[in-house]
Amino acid sequence: MRLIDWIERCIRGIGVTTAWLTVVSIAAYGALQMLDRKLQLGVSSYLPDLSTSLLFILIFLTFGYTYLRDGHVRVDVLRRHWSARRIAWIELIGGLFVLLPLAGILTYYGWDGLMRTTKYAETQLWAQRITGVVGPILLALAGVIVALRNIAFLAGKRAKGAPEQSGGLHNGE
Repeated sequence: MRLIDWIERCIRGIGVTTAWLTVVSIAAYGALQMLDRKLQLGVSSYLPDLSTSLLFILIFLTFGYTYLRDGHVRVDVLRRHWSARRIAWIELIGGLFVLLPLAGILTYYGWDGLMRTTKYAETQLWAQRITGVVGPILLALAGVIVALRNIAFLAGKRAKGAPEQSGGLHNGE
């Protein structure tokens, strides 16, 4: 379990660091674009592409973090009435049969895109392509963490299912 906790801390650290760096940069570039329109500095043609690249990096490198924090979109109309065991089973099945294959497919195509990038590509393209590989791997690791924690919960070796939610859906019901 120490290895799992360490991997989770790494995923969270990457997610939080990425969020801060990209969101602040996107905001700064937005302000620079406004200044450029007024002062005609001539840099605004590069900034939208850079902001789009940063948004891509933000989204892909925070998938795993968001999943671990139970921050992804759900339809909780039915889920909020279910027991913690049922939720753990659904998370386990969904993680193994939906999340991990999806992460595998994204990693495969991300790797293919990275390998097709030439040494003459722009830095932001390299950053996007590397992110297209690393992000799904982080998501897959988060899925494995959630699956292992749900297995431990279902076996009675853990008090709560995963991902843990502050609302108390996994309160051991």
